[in-house]
Amino acid sequence: MNSKSSGIARMFLVVLALVAIQSDVAFAADEQSGNGFLAFGSAVAAVLGLIGIAIAGWGAGKSYDTYTGYERYFHGIGQFFNRKPFERDKPTYQKTERHKRLDWTESIFNRTRAMKKALTPPEPGPPLHEPPNGVDSVDEPFRTFYKENPQNYKHALKFFGLVGKQLKRWPEFADRYAIIDAFSNAHGSTFEDPDFHKDVYWDRLFPQEPKGPPEESDYKGIRRDAPLPFKSPKHASELIKRITHAFGATLVGITELNPDWCYQGMLRGVGETQWEKPDHWKYAIVFASPHEWDQMYVNPTYGTSFDAYSRERDIAGKLETFIKELGYPARSHTPPGMYDVVTPPIAIDAGLGEVARNGICMTPELGCNARLACVTTNIPMEVDRPIDIGIQDFCKKCKICADACPSGAISQKDHVEEVRGYKRWVIKDELCFHSWASVAASKFPRGCRVCIAVCPYTRKNNWIHATARQLDPRDPTGLVSSALLWMQKAFFKYPKAKDFLPPPIGKNATYHEPPEWLLSEKYFNIKKTW
Repeated sequence: MNSKSSGIARMFLVVLALVAIQSDVAFAADEQSGNGFLAFGSAVAAVLGLIGIAIAGWGAGKSYDTYTGYERYFHGIGQFFNRKPFERDKPTYQKTERHKRLDWTESIFNRTRAMKKALTPPEPGPPLHEPPNGVDSVDEPFRTFYKENPQNYKHALKFFGLVGKQLKRWPEFADRYAIIDAFSNAHGSTFEDPDFHKDVYWDRLFPQEPKGPPEESDYKGIRRDAPLPFKSPKHASELIKRITHAFGATLVGITELNPDWCYQGMLRGVGETQWEKPDHWKYAIVFASPHEWDQMYVNPTYGTSFDAYSRERDIAGKLETFIKELGYPARSHTPPGMYDVVTPPIAIDAGLGEVARNGICMTPELGCNARLACVTTNIPMEVDRPIDIGIQDFCKKCKICADACPSGAISQKDHVEEVRGYKRWVIKDELCFHSWASVAASKFPRGCRVCIAVCPYTRKNNWIHATARQLDPRDPTGLVSSALLWMQKAFFKYPKAKDFLPPPIGKNATYHEPPEWLLSEKYFNIKKTW
């Protein structure tokens, strides 16, 4: 929508809003006079006002000027939400006395690698059958995990069966999704998963993977005899945030590292081991970048995680180097799987957002369109406080991501559940991976991301969503969120959950229409069969 039509839409919205306000006044008087006509007029005006908001919001959403955080804000301007009024002493997730540290086996990515090893020969190829000895063919500690969770084992086998089907069907989709596949491969060319791609060179990764324990590897590259002393922790945090933004991060936060967020059972540079959090991992600098907005909105088939992954890795590697140049130890923890810590709860502790129904950190500026990485260090810094902007209550009402999930992996429950002594909505990881394996846009599984695309909070920074972003957290009644959700569900139709999958189950649907630059048929002489 151009600026003229956008202006008309805004005027239309203002007029309707004024009419609605006047009608509300009349409606209040009507309760005493018994005039039903005024009551009807008030209701009509209110509905027209909401329709005007929806139309104006749709137009604002088409503008490229609102692509928050992607190739636009490199100096912290993208982190525009004022968190101060919403700071809290504790995060909004609930912690019980039964809390305990994460285990390496709890990562679906680690389990998938272990199953891949059990299912396939050394040469990459499609999985053909179950392990000859069942779960006993899986290496420890995953063998024990699957024996204790047999349903997860069943779902894991199904995932690899779906991967095999997709490998066979890929020629059917290769031309249609050639551009997004090439776009994704280009971003992932320096960190592709070696379990699915044999032509990976680990020595070319940036940042480099650690070699040796943190007490050694995190100090490699330091050239100063002693760390450069900061004037104060406040000066340290200000500089680190400023530099991280300059490296390309949209959002940055700092927190003391909770040992519960460190994966037990595996440590990069060492291997399988039981370990304690190193003393120099006192702080975590956590940062976020969004996916390119056009391809994010057309998940699952025209989407990829690798564009944001590549940006996060680049930022993390530079920040790690920068910190070491100042004389301090540092270790980066980056996507797609180079982590010793789990980043969403770290981001929540650092005040970037709150945990959402889909298990992702929901931020005020980017919604769920925020890919995370972090760097651990011992620089004495001021830490940020957690925030409460009402995400828990919003997600209880919304459930859009759960309704749209093609695999049914997202909980529909009204209440959170306890996991390792922390309360949150439970994601059925293996079911989520079934959608990953089925999406037609790449030869190998690269994710789904439908829950990110459909989330009402995952919206660009246009004027209408900026207004909603400020009103909703400050509304004690919950009426604002209820009205916004009503508009979302009434005026914007979603594909059915199964439609996101390939035929014959679905129809390769996308949340939005794909942009022209992702349409292969626009640029190549190919026969369109879809």
